[in-house]
Amino acid sequence: MSVAVFPGRPTGDVTVVMPTIGGRDALRERALRSVQAQTVQPFDVVVVHDRDRKGAAWARNAGAAQVTTTYLAWLDDDDEFLPNHLEVLLAAAKETRADLVYSYPELPGWDRDPMAVAQDGVWVSPFGVPFGREQELHLRYQGNFIPISYLARARLIRAVGGMPPCGGRGYEEDYQLLLRLLNVGAKFVHVSQVTWRYYRHAANTGGGCPGTGASSGAFQ
Repeated sequence: MSVAVFPGRPTGDVTVVMPTIGGRDALRERALRSVQAQTVQPFDVVVVHDRDRKGAAWARNAGAAQVTTTYLAWLDDDDEFLPNHLEVLLAAAKETRADLVYSYPELPGWDRDPMAVAQDGVWVSPFGVPFGREQELHLRYQGNFIPISYLARARLIRAVGGMPPCGGRGYEEDYQLLLRLLNVGAKFVHVSQVTWRYYRHAANTGGGCPGTGASSGAFQ
């Protein structure tokens, strides 16, 4: 394990947590540049180098343990924040007193919203409206539609035990954390803005269990 902490200008009560592994230097630098370009700078950026390949869940939990701000914002090393990402999500969190705030991603090279579901032959995004009972039921019983680049209360993330070491039940570790948060009554808020870029490739960050149908990405 190697944890690198980059002190920022304390203009935002948020720490960015980024897991990474060797061989992804160019991706990581791109992601870090997107943090440096934020209109509201994070207090810290915690980069966890998973040198022993313990997994994405372990790396994210190790990063979350270092956070001293109210909020943390996940950023995988192969994705990017748009310049207003932290500003928009922090403002929504404070205005609504949400425990978790998520937004739309920009999807370079994708034909359609990957989180959409088929309803009567039409692809419908389950997060196209403010988070409510319908979205909670979809999340609990049909699967995850909230990608990892969300903002959440750091203390609450740690209180529920963070992410399990593997997905189980055919789902990934980030999905299991969302279910843990729902189970303790966390308030979820969706912001109807595009604030980050989600890149799809052969080695996306994931930590699902082998044989469960979960991610087989770079961190498994």
